[in-house]
Amino acid sequence: MQEVIQALLSLQELDTEIFRLQRELRRLPQEHARRRAQIQASTSRRDEIKRKVMELKVRVKEIDDETNSARQRMRKVEHEASNSRSDVALLAAYQHQIRTLRKEIGTAEEEGVGLLEQVDAAQIEQDKIQAEIDSLESEFTEFSENVRKETDAAQEALDRLKQERKSRMASSIPAESLGLYDRLIQSREGIALAEIDGRVCQACFMEVPPNLSVRVARAVQLAQCPSCDRILYLRQLA
Repeated sequence: MQEVIQALLSLQELDTEIFRLQRELRRLPQEHARRRAQIQASTSRRDEIKRKVMELKVRVKEIDDETNSARQRMRKVEHEASNSRSDVALLAAYQHQIRTLRKEIGTAEEEGVGLLEQVDAAQIEQDKIQAEIDSLESEFTEFSENVRKETDAAQEALDRLKQERKSRMASSIPAESLGLYDRLIQSREGIALAEIDGRVCQACFMEVPPNLSVRVARAVQLAQCPSCDRILYLRQLA
């Protein structure tokens, strides 16, 4: 049984690296997608600000048209008032209308100035985000190339390890032991065997019963940790 454990430990060395490479092959595309999403989020923010700037500019144009129209009406009323000085009631009505128009023009101009300030601030923010996008795009291009290289290298290493794994599996490992190992290596993500030290499983750090510790020391048959199910072994016997 010691030979079986030694063969399984040798196999686990490969499987641990295989699982690491598989995790890396999953991580790289995920990181690639995360960075792409970051750029898309910044682009969406920039586009939203662009839309806001356009809306503000449209409103500024509307205010400009409204104030020009109000000034024209006010000049017309002023002209009519100058021709109606003999009619006190009519003159008072004209003067009231002129004051109302002046107030409307002043309010509109204040709103226009505020909107222009918002436009300036939004354009500054837009330029800032665009610079951020340019930087992210540059980094993303370099990162994408690195991802391609790392993915190719990881896949090549993974294929090589899988081939070597087949050759090691051809050794004298009983089918039942290999089946147990394969189930554990999948469920425990690359660690199917665990050393026992002082009756403590070094994978889950739970203490095992004394009789189980004795079984592991005798190495007559495979013994599993009652907590994490991993196959237990003693370092001096491995």
